[in-house]
This record gives sequence, structure tokens and C-alpha cells, in this order.
Amino acid sequence: MNVHKPLVSLPPIRIHPILWLFAITAIVTGTFMELTIIFSIVVIHELGHYLAAKSYHWRIRKISLWVFGGVMETEEHGSRPIEQELWVTVAGPLQHIWIYGVIWLMTYLGWWSSSIVEMALQYNTSILLFNLLPIWPLDGGKVLQLLSSTLKPYRTAQSITIVCSVIICLLVSLTFMFFDTLPLSTVMLVVFILLENRLEWKQRNYLLFRFLLKRYSEKPTLSKTSPILVQSYDSMFQILKQFRRNRHHHIFIKDGKESMWVDEDTCLDAYFAFKQHQAKAKDLVRLAE
Repeated sequence: MNVHKPLVSLPPIRIHPILWLFAITAIVTGTFMELTIIFSIVVIHELGHYLAAKSYHWRIRKISLWVFGGVMETEEHGSRPIEQELWVTVAGPLQHIWIYGVIWLMTYLGWWSSSIVEMALQYNTSILLFNLLPIWPLDGGKVLQLLSSTLKPYRTAQSITIVCSVIICLLVSLTFMFFDTLPLSTVMLVVFILLENRLEWKQRNYLLFRFLLKRYSEKPTLSKTSPILVQSYDSMFQILKQFRRNRHHHIFIKDGKESMWVDEDTCLDAYFAFKQHQAKAKDLVRLAE
């Protein structure tokens, strides 16, 4: 008996407590139509990310939905080509274009009242612009990290993204406070974003070694080469945190007046295969012999 698998199998979907709170508030205050429009836009946005990720055979753990956005949780970030990750990231905001088309069609056919059309336009634009802010974990923040990682080492790009995200988030919040008081929903979003950045900061080393492990196990073919300059007494961690995406590295080790070099494969083998976690740069030369 042949069992046909569905073309698209959705991962577990988690509704964030903030969204549940908004749902209860909407029912009590009679703004359920607003919530329905927001929720529909958010779901379509996240489906854009999901379908793009599935087209590249990404492994998706779950999708978390919250007000004005969501998070697709996957282990693939940092281990896929930059171009691929960029496409998955922008696939969400691109969905808003055809949502504008649907709103225009409903207006043209007269199926929606002017109040619903105005509401849909407002929320579609707000959610789009909000997600384009260069703040992690929003889509704009992910683009910022991807662009940073083309210029800086992977771990440095992470740090730049988090620091910029926190600064921009606080500046945007202060700007809104200057002109008006922050509503409770905005305060909750700011707190959520700051907590996500705090977690990302604490996980920097874990994410770095996940990136390195993927590189060690898959050994991708990288056309561009970039040197890493270290001293003989530098630790393995000081070397590894200089690894960049889309770059193969030759590690140049300076020991007094002498200078030697080893390939990045020697460094990755030393760390992951031979468990030389406490080794120094000069030890890599002996391993390469």
C-alpha cells in the first residue's frame, strides 16, 4: 500500500502568550476583526519564510506566532549559503506585496467595506515596516547579520547585529515616547525583542561552534580565500572566532621572526576530530606535519 506524503507538512505552530493576551483583549473590547486581519497577515508572512525554507530542504523545528510577526525556529541559520538565507529571510516581507493586491481586488469588487480596507492597508504596511527594522530577530535584523557576515568574521557579525539591534530598539522606543506615550502592546514587544537579543548574546559561542561544526562536517567548496593572522601563543578559540562565511582560510602563525601557515582544515580537525580544545596556534604546525 502506497502512502502519499502531503506536499507541504507544517511544523508545530506555537502561539506566543502575548498573542493570546491580545486575543482575549480583542474579544473583550470588540476588536476581533482587527485581530483577525493582523493574525492573517502574520500567518501569511511566516508561511512565506517556511515555504522558501522548505524549498531548500531546511529542517524546521517550529513556528512561533506573536503580534506583528513570528519566528521560524531552525538550526539552519549560519550553516547555509548567505544567498540562500537571504532569500528565506526576504520571502516573508515579499508576501505583503500580493496582500496589497488582494486588498486592491477586494476594494475593486466591493466585497470589503471602506473601514476594513483601511484597516487592512494600515496593518499590512505596519507589519511590513516593523519587520524591516534592522533589529534582531526581525527580518531586517537578519539581513543586517547576513550583510555583516560578508564583511566580518561570523562571531563579530553576531555581536554587531545584537549591539545595533538593542541601540536601534531603544532609540525607536524613545522616539515614540517623545511624541506620545507607549501603549502596553508596544512595551511588551520591546521587552520581547530585548529578551531575544539577550538570549542571542548568551548563545554567541554555541552558534559559532554550530557554524564551525557544520563547516567541518560538510567541508564546503569555497572559491574565495582569506588569511587569518595569529601569534603562536594564540588559543584555538582566538583563531576560530575569526572564521568567516563564504571564505576558506589560510592561518598564518607568527612565532618570533618566523612565519608559518596551515590550512583551516588542520584547525578544524584539531578541534573537532582530535579534541585539542586547549591547543595553541603553534601546535597546529606540528599537527600539519
